[in-house]
Amino acid sequence: MRLAEREENILDFIIRDFIRSAAPVSSGRIVDESSFDLSPATIRNAMLKLDEEGFLEQPHTSAGRIPTDRGYRYFVDNLMEHEIPQKKEREIFEEMQKNFQDSSEDLFENFGKEVSRHLNLFCGFAKFGARLHTDGYGFEEVLKEPEFEDREMLLEFGKLVDNLDLLTSNYFERTRRGNPAVFIGEENPIRSARNFGAVSVRFENGNFGKGVIFSIGPKRMNYERASALLDFALKQFIK
Repeated sequence: MRLAEREENILDFIIRDFIRSAAPVSSGRIVDESSFDLSPATIRNAMLKLDEEGFLEQPHTSAGRIPTDRGYRYFVDNLMEHEIPQKKEREIFEEMQKNFQDSSEDLFENFGKEVSRHLNLFCGFAKFGARLHTDGYGFEEVLKEPEFEDREMLLEFGKLVDNLDLLTSNYFERTRRGNPAVFIGEENPIRSARNFGAVSVRFENGNFGKGVIFSIGPKRMNYERASALLDFALKQFIK
């Protein structure tokens, strides 16, 4: 069931603002930064309703709100725009596609590095054949996110990377061909990933075999941009 338009617009604003800033979003910020023709009291009441319905939560004693897993899922299912990547990003992957050879062992390495660099997320992949081959890129990039100032989050992410084979196998099994899959918090298939968010794409191709590529990072990750970039970039190489 869809939310009322007012609550939906406010949830959309809060999630997008939180993704950009990593700071809880207050009603005052919505008044100052949005184009909503709503009074401060109306915005506060709408935020309270979103709290009560489980879409937002108030971290610690902050006056601002952040999305819950349910809030992110509503955003992904109902509010996320499905667009192609920015022109500069498209040009990079289009150029890469022109220059690679089908037999190139460097293809997935270059692909993973570019995806992680543009998204500031960890990018992992697996190819399934006679043996499972997995790899990952962007560990340094994702650790720049403020969530990893928390030592427990840092250790948990390290444990996650140590279980890369298990993670990629699970993402492969739970991702359908054709469209990116989004995993938020508890939706992630293994316990060590359940404080994070991920977007994965699955491929099966005669030249490349079958496998999965994914980006993973804080639950605050930009699911919209990650979905667009992974989907576009993969289709440049695996038609």
